[in-house]
Amino acid sequence: MSPSAVRGMRLFFGKAKCSICHNGPRLTDAQFHNIGVPDFPPDQGDIGRKKVTGELFHLRSYKTPGLRYIPQTAPYMHNGIFKTLKDVVEFYDMGGNDDPIKSPFISPIGLSNTEKRELVDFMLSLGSENSDY
Repeated sequence: MSPSAVRGMRLFFGKAKCSICHNGPRLTDAQFHNIGVPDFPPDQGDIGRKKVTGELFHLRSYKTPGLRYIPQTAPYMHNGIFKTLKDVVEFYDMGGNDDPIKSPFISPIGLSNTEKRELVDFMLSLGSENSDY
């Protein structure tokens, strides 16, 4: 990994708090979370896991994806609202969107522009150099 990606890995497991949900060998807790992703397109009745369980606490909750090969899986989020990993990092850095039942794990982080680039560099390192693999 590049030195920038190594610094991004330290952010991922530290200040950025990504590893709260993206952990283990597949970088997922395999749990459902509401992270405040905006509807796309707007007003489409995005109810998430609640559709299955009927439980209010599952409203707009989606399963944490694994991050292996993440550079090859754009667009991002369950609805494809973010086109780049930079967009995803910006979203998490601002603490997601307002949602009264958003996960308490999601809050503003306060990354510098350099830290955001390093975090993206780390996630890019989780991909394959051979896209046919």
